[in-house]
Amino acid sequence: MWYCINTIVGLVALHPAGAMGVVFLAAIIEALAVVGILIPGTPILMAVAGAAAIAGQPMLPFLALSILGAVIGDFLSFWIGKRFSLRLRGVWPFSRRPALMDNAAQFFDRYGIYSVALCRFVPVLRSTVPLVAGMAGMRQRRFVFANVASAFVSAPVHIYPAQLAGLSLDRLRDGDWQSAAVWGAVLLVGCATAWALHRVVLAHTR
Repeated sequence: MWYCINTIVGLVALHPAGAMGVVFLAAIIEALAVVGILIPGTPILMAVAGAAAIAGQPMLPFLALSILGAVIGDFLSFWIGKRFSLRLRGVWPFSRRPALMDNAAQFFDRYGIYSVALCRFVPVLRSTVPLVAGMAGMRQRRFVFANVASAFVSAPVHIYPAQLAGLSLDRLRDGDWQSAAVWGAVLLVGCATAWALHRVVLAHTR
C-alpha cells in the first residue's frame, strides 16, 4: 500500500500542474451526463487531492479547479439536455435504463431549482438532474445561479476530506500516530456529517 501511495505522491510532487489538470477533468466528469455514470470522477479527484496534501501542495488551487470543473460539467449537461431534449431518452444508456431519466425527472419536478444543488450529493443524480433541467426548459440564468452556488459547497466537501485523509496517511507513514489519530478523527467527523447529509437528500428522492 505504501509503495502505491508513495508512487502517486511522487508523481503529484513532480507534476503539480498535471495533478491539477486531473482534478479539473475529474470534477467535470463527475457532473457530465452519461460520462459521470460510467467513470468514477469523485474517487479520482479525492485521490489526487489527498496525494497533493501529502506532497505539501496548497489546496486552494485544487479547490478552485474543482469548483470550476463542477460548474462546467453541470452546464455541459444542462446544454446537452436543452439542445437534444426528448431525443435523449432514445440514446444509450437511457434507452436501456429509463429509470435513470425517470428518477432525475421526479427529483427535478419535486425540488425545482433546489434539485440542481441537492443532486450534487447523490451519485448518478448529480449527472442526470442538470440534463433533465435542460430538457425541461429551465431558464439558463436560474440554472447558472444554482450551479455556481452549489459548486462552492460541493467542492470543499470533496477536497478537504481528501486533504485530511492525506495528512493522516502522511503522519502514519512517518510514525506519528498521535497526529494521525487527530487528523483521522477530524476526517471521521467530516465524513459522518457528509454521510448524514447524503442520507437526508437520498431519503427525499424516494
